[in-house]
Amino acid sequence: MLAACPFPANHGTPGSIREMAEAVSALGHEVHIVTYHFGEDIPVRGPCLHRTPSLTGESQVIVGPTVRRPLYDLQMVFKTLQVISKHRPQVLHAHGYEAALAAWLCRLVSGLPIVYSGHNTMADELPTYRFIRPQWLARTLARLLDAWVPRLGTRCLPHSSNIEGFFHGMGLKHRTEPVVNFGIDVEGMTHGDPSTVRARHGLHGRPVVLYTGVLDEFQRLDLLLEAVAELVRHEPLVKLLIVVTIPNERHLAALRRRAEQLQIGDHLILTEPQPLSAIPDHLAACDVAVVPRPAAPGFPIKLLNYMAARKACVLFESSASRGIQHGVNAYLAAPDTSAALADALLTVLRNDELRQRIARNGHQLVRQQHDRSAIARQVCATYYRTLLECGRGQSLSH
Repeated sequence: MLAACPFPANHGTPGSIREMAEAVSALGHEVHIVTYHFGEDIPVRGPCLHRTPSLTGESQVIVGPTVRRPLYDLQMVFKTLQVISKHRPQVLHAHGYEAALAAWLCRLVSGLPIVYSGHNTMADELPTYRFIRPQWLARTLARLLDAWVPRLGTRCLPHSSNIEGFFHGMGLKHRTEPVVNFGIDVEGMTHGDPSTVRARHGLHGRPVVLYTGVLDEFQRLDLLLEAVAELVRHEPLVKLLIVVTIPNERHLAALRRRAEQLQIGDHLILTEPQPLSAIPDHLAACDVAVVPRPAAPGFPIKLLNYMAARKACVLFESSASRGIQHGVNAYLAAPDTSAALADALLTVLRNDELRQRIARNGHQLVRQQHDRSAIARQVCATYYRTLLECGRGQSLSH
């Protein structure tokens, strides 16, 4: 597996890679992960980790593009070739765009097939980082990457129905696998203790709306703040608890500034950076958990964590992937506006029966369709089909 990012790390893509790699390894397969020279202190149990050399000394996890990442991606090519030479893998599994580019270069040398995991699209994210200027250049590059990079994979593996539709729209239906959901360790999120979190932040007797994850612009926390400003008019005691996992001072300052402009500064709680082990306690402390990103192409790992923790989830209808049903296992807001999000949050907060039902059904959905052991078997089936398609079926007997 190629993970072109700091790994492991306490946010979506690295989290989904870790869960998948551990689960595939637990089935008895030999899994090697090639990644950057740094990551967070999160155990990776089973797979063998191979890091690129540390040439810059960088150690802070940053989501999105940086000036150093092209260097790290080039290093990944050489490190992957070393791993291929020593360990003789049968498949390269590339997670995301930069990993796909590195895997493609390695394929030119090794001939190994590539399974390309679709986690996101560039058009949806790249312009929001404001790293490439002007914006028209970022949008143009994003469209080019979306059109080209998925074609580098021998097989394309979508992790949501939205990404499946994206692959089909790119003319790749013939090489697109059936959707394989992201999987998580469900038990790891089910035993949180809310008492310490509620006491620390003065949450006793208050309705709590929670968001956890990265703070980048594409997550649309601006919509969430605007929704809470409307919500406060009807629920004056409500608190918005944003659980920070990857700190970014620029984003934190922007959130505080926008909250003050909306006159909800007293209703916003921004935590200190939290490790993965602390997330269950924070989830246990909330009443409603929210995904404020409209038209999300992938299936947010945070949503799986919310559901595993038996929390009622609110998200936009445009972000709902296959299996998410309005009023059954989540509450879906429409259209993609802060007013609609505020109305959805208010409805769920005020209806105990609805809140308990969607929390219960959401948890059941995760157990049935997102348990990482079952997901790992589907991933391995993709590997087998890829090898057979490439005429490497004889390697299955080794």
